[in-house]
Amino acid sequence: MAQLGAVVAVASSFFCASLFSAVHKIEEGHIGVYYRGGALLTSTSGPGFHLMLPFITSYKSVQCMTL
Repeated sequence: MAQLGAVVAVASSFFCASLFSAVHKIEEGHIGVYYRGGALLTSTSGPGFHLMLPFITSYKSVQCMTL
């Protein structure tokens, strides 16, 4: 029975880590550019909260200005 508790603890820890790494925020005046496996993706995102594939996709927040 102790092994079941350990498995549940590890699974819930992995789930929480995945959830926290999937949600990110892009600030006003910035756009988000995404990388998957080191390759730049064609999609960008505007300000607000967004989801991405955890551990696979990364993002950079880039400041932009309209003239």
